Amino acid sequence: MAFTANDYILDAAELYGDTAYDRVSESTWIKYLNAAVRTLILVRPDAGAVTEPVLLSAGIKQTLPTAALRLLDISRNLGTAGVTAGGIITPCDRAHIDYSNLLWPGSTGDTAIENFSYDANVPRIFYVTPPVSDTITVYVEMSTSQLPTAMTTTSSDDGIEDVFFEAIIQFLLYRAFSADDEAVEFTKAQTAFQNFMSLLGVESQASRANSPEKKE
Repeated sequence: MAFTANDYILDAAELYGDTAYDRVSESTWIKYLNAAVRTLILVRPDAGAVTEPVLLSAGIKQTLPTAALRLLDISRNLGTAGVTAGGIITPCDRAHIDYSNLLWPGSTGDTAIENFSYDANVPRIFYVTPPVSDTITVYVEMSTSQLPTAMTTTSSDDGIEDVFFEAIIQFLLYRAFSADDEAVEFTKAQTAFQNFMSLLGVESQASRANSPEKKE
């Protein structure tokens, strides 16, 4: 099921005790919802995962697509047109590549990538080996974290997997209670934000436990 902005707003407004939208308007809820999605993807980049063919640049240094915030994975080669399944690509620590071959940046360009190296502290840059050919196009299947299109109406789709629904509701309550002046509402805001983070943490642990990479 794909949730719309209205699905979130109805649940949040009921929990907030304002189904008539006297305290928080629908347009304000939509603003809070866009903030919730941005924060969600900041905390859990995989919530905004997009997998698509990407054309690499010649050489070893690569830049993420314009819409991408962070690299999640590069799974396989996709040939010269982005449609032909090729060999698997595996992540590799940059130090390991350097120690294995100090001259690897100057290696002959190739049409298939074997490894990639990524440092989350430099989120828009990654390196590949062997270097990409400067005469033949090379595509790979890449997964990146991206922000969905901002919601503007109650019928807008948030573009986020359903598993994050309850966490987003808690963030909406956090923003709504934070706008109130009373101390008791501030306490509710803090509780809602803690619930938001807790739900993401629990879901994250479940994802890791069921990840194919964790199975022997």
